[in-house]
Amino acid sequence: MSRGRALRAPTPLDPERAWDYALELLARRAMSAAEVRERLRRRSLPEPDADAVVAKLERLGLLNDRAFAEAYVRSRARERGCRALRRELQHKGVAEDVAEGALAPHDDADQAVAARALLRKHAWRFAAADDDPAAVRAARARAYGLLARRGFPPDAAQAAVEAALGAADPD
Repeated sequence: MSRGRALRAPTPLDPERAWDYALELLARRAMSAAEVRERLRRRSLPEPDADAVVAKLERLGLLNDRAFAEAYVRSRARERGCRALRRELQHKGVAEDVAEGALAPHDDADQAVAARALLRKHAWRFAAADDDPAAVRAARARAYGLLARRGFPPDAAQAAVEAALGAADPD
């Protein structure tokens, strides 16, 4: 057992305490409606009660998936591509149309700029001996892989790699 707190099951919520718990959750960080609903259910709150708390939060403007998705995308667009952001929003329970609306302002040009900036930030990882073609190819592959894992579209990733490491060999 670790030195920290002993692991124990969370205290089940009653409907009166659920409102306070939901406010505590939102005070810590922004969440989607699905995340709040899931956290309430994890605390053994019956589904109708969890839905009622989420509906009240939405009605009061304390919970808004559209605003959440826009802020989420805005805060992460420099480090992630639209594909990754769409996947993360989906994982957080944001509806597809809401996610698309939040991602709409980020066009291919924005993606290319963000991909180049990310490669500049991580340039030390891709330093290769200029006279060793195998090392240059490996560095290009690592750079492209980083951008692909971060969800950048292939065209933006390729353009960013070429801008950062030069065009590919003609072999």
